[in-house]
Order: sequence, then structure tokens, then C-alpha cells
Amino acid sequence: MSYFSQAIATHKSGFTQAHDLIQRIFHALPAPRAHVPQPACAPDRIAFHAAMLAHALPSPRVAALFRCGACVIAGVRPLHSAAEARRYLRDAAVYPLQFVPVSDDGGAEIFSAISYEKGSDAAVLGNGALIALADLVQLLDLPCARGYLLQELPSPHRLGGLRVTVAMRAHGPYIVRASWKLAGADADIPLPLWKATSRLVLAGAALFPSVENQHWDIALCERGPLAMGMSAAHAQLL
Repeated sequence: MSYFSQAIATHKSGFTQAHDLIQRIFHALPAPRAHVPQPACAPDRIAFHAAMLAHALPSPRVAALFRCGACVIAGVRPLHSAAEARRYLRDAAVYPLQFVPVSDDGGAEIFSAISYEKGSDAAVLGNGALIALADLVQLLDLPCARGYLLQELPSPHRLGGLRVTVAMRAHGPYIVRASWKLAGADADIPLPLWKATSRLVLAGAALFPSVENQHWDIALCERGPLAMGMSAAHAQLL
């Protein structure tokens, strides 16, 4: 065998060994998993209210943001510390307030305060209980809330608010169903109220086209329906 023939044979032998090694490694690896598209998440409450404000859609006025980091809403006061929050909440003019956690997946609760009592440095909660401002701010400071929105407390309709389910399709959003949120309420929705609500919900749903199935919470008050928030609905509910 010539020098060149031996070199070629050696090269082929090395190539064959490398090829066999690659094949053994390749077949030993698990097959790649098929990509399963994940449903789009609903926006957090800061993003939601910022979108409502930017498009002039009726929603509760947000007066302040507590410990929301770099997140902002145009014209809304940031409160970066417990001391700032206590000073803000000692102003009786800011009440009544609703305290809404930025994220609804951490277990933090929505609650309200209707007034401030200077003598006891306490707030009167929506259920009538008195809470010291120091304790109230501790509630706001729970890590699971990821910050709180301090927003106006809408005056409720006698039957409460509405839960409206919307589906996004190729031609745009359409309303699947609507119901009163108050337990036991089964009265018909007055037509003028429903027209205003449906216009609000459809306009708002179009801002989040990647969320295919949406639940909208609508508060009803003297000035009309207000968009309180939107969450992603499970497809099987539709």
C-alpha cells in the first residue's frame, strides 16, 4: 500500500469512527419536544389602566402607585416608601379609596377604605372596621402584591357590577356572555346600560388581541360603566 493509499484509509477510518460516535450520541438524546404555544397572559393592572387611560376608555381614576418600581401611569403619583404612603393616606381628601394589587396571582387581596380619622390616625375600611395607618401600610407592603394601585372607589350599582366574557377571533372581538357579579342577581341588564358596557368592553378587548379569551370586570356607577380589569379566560369556558 502506497503512502497516499494508507493516508486515505486512515482518514476514512477516522471519519467513520467520528460518524459512528455522532450517531450514538444523537440517538441517545431524547427527541426534541414539540412546541406547545402558551396562551397569552392578561396585562397586569398597571399596564391595563395605562392602556385604558391612553385610549380614553372609562376606568377608575388611579391616584397613586405604592412600591411599583419603575412602572408608571401618566399623571399618577408614585409612593416609594411606607413613610410616603402614611403621609399620603393622612389626607382625608383622597378617600374613598380602593387598594388593588398589581398582580392577582400572588394571593394579595383587594380592599377599600372610605375615610380617615385623624384622632386615632386610622382609616375606616369598607366593612366599617378601623385600621391604624401603620397596619394598613403593612398590608400594602406584602411582597405577593408586587405593589398596589390606590384608585377611586366607584359607587356600586344596586345589583353590583358585570362580568363580561369576550372571545377574540379573526374579525375582532365579540361578546360571548355577560352576567351580574353580585351573587343571586339574575335581573335583565337595562338596554342603555348594556349598550354603553358593550361599547367599552369591545373597544378595550381590541387593545389586547393576543389574549384570545377575556373576562372583563365592569363597575356600574352614576357616570356609567367603568373597566376595572381584565383577566384571561379558559377556552373551555366559552
